[in-house]
Amino acid sequence: MSIQDCCPQSGRVPSNLRIDHGPVSLLGRFFLAADTAAQGRGISIYFGSLQDLLDINSANSDSWRPLVPIFQPDLGGATAENTFVMVGKDKDGEVVATQAGRYYDWTDTTLREEAISLRMFYADPAAALARGDGCTIATPVGSTISGRVVFSGAGWYRRDFRGRGLARILPRISRAYAHARWNTDFTISMMADAVIAGGMADRTGYTRIERSSVELVVSPLGSMRCGLVWMPVQEMLADLEVAMGVSWSEESDPRAAAV
Repeated sequence: MSIQDCCPQSGRVPSNLRIDHGPVSLLGRFFLAADTAAQGRGISIYFGSLQDLLDINSANSDSWRPLVPIFQPDLGGATAENTFVMVGKDKDGEVVATQAGRYYDWTDTTLREEAISLRMFYADPAAALARGDGCTIATPVGSTISGRVVFSGAGWYRRDFRGRGLARILPRISRAYAHARWNTDFTISMMADAVIAGGMADRTGYTRIERSSVELVVSPLGSMRCGLVWMPVQEMLADLEVAMGVSWSEESDPRAAAV
């Protein structure tokens, strides 16, 4: 793997990203606007490494459950080639927010096949199945999501930085960067039903929400019932345009502003 193949591991996001795919004007304007919005809420956004993500997760176990295997190098096969990490730091340089994205080439397969087989979660899916881990996808949408897909997740906000609207900013930066890097067809994530009920899927801008559609048993999280949240690329790009026209406050909904 060459340095050119790796996602950035450090440095400010606006200064260390390339737009290899997608509408350059839209993405360029969005990255600048989103970075400005984040700074207005007291954080600067940097690229980080997978080890950074693991360390931050471990250091904040009182407010953050263990990472899903997708973002763990040993368990899930995450590498600097297929995964990027973003961290938000306050004025003192302390990490107060995270977001990550994992790329999959599912040109000849689908989300449903990769999830049920556990290939999307584990480097050794056979061992995971043998110990009782599993995943079921109860929505037909799982069979239509294929091609270049990014799983966006590892979202965490330190307690004193919640309520500032960061959940409206970082996930959008993550989706936009993934498209600029990998020419994504879909962005997906999985959220616990309670999290969706609390409005997180809406705040992060997902246009498609399949509630209670995923039954998941994964180490080290255990059993959980989730919703599948997702966006086709056309809706993701349209959402960026709308988001730049609003304040991105915790109260405002960029999609509602477009109605």
